[in-house]
Amino acid sequence: MSRKNSDETLRRISQKILSWSLTFIFGAVAAGLVAAGFSTGFAAGPLSGVAVSLGIVALTQRVSGSLTTLRTDSLVVINPLMTYTVPYADITRIGGGGTLNILTHSGHEINATSFGGSLIDNFVGSADRAVERIEARVRQHRSHASTAPMSKKFRVSWFADLCTLGAVVCGAAAGLVGT
Repeated sequence: MSRKNSDETLRRISQKILSWSLTFIFGAVAAGLVAAGFSTGFAAGPLSGVAVSLGIVALTQRVSGSLTTLRTDSLVVINPLMTYTVPYADITRIGGGGTLNILTHSGHEINATSFGGSLIDNFVGSADRAVERIEARVRQHRSHASTAPMSKKFRVSWFADLCTLGAVVCGAAAGLVGT
């Protein structure tokens, strides 16, 4: 299958690096606090620290898991909480200049978190390159694109959701244990 007909994922490399660095650091902090809790008895302080660490990991994974995928018949924008699937025929305008936003015929404006405003992007131009890739795909596939309407659905991120659940449980436990 040629590259023009296959799915293409657009994302900033810095997102992956930042995501896994923060996940590792705060995951290690949470593990250290759990280990300290086992040796000294669980108190509100370490449990609160675990809750905060897991919350940061969940937030980091949600935000950095954002990406944009060019499929054969549609554009898929995966944001921290929602996933948008937009047929190429429904795209009216693609905006760049440091931030990637898609305007549809029905008036919906979708801001792609994966290419949200960034100071570094002013020098690197990753959002503008993404706009060029999307415009090329739209021109190529607009005439025989899907007739399915735009869809919007809640995004499931198992790792981030489990970390959120752990943060809530540890936070509640810290509140019950008290000082």
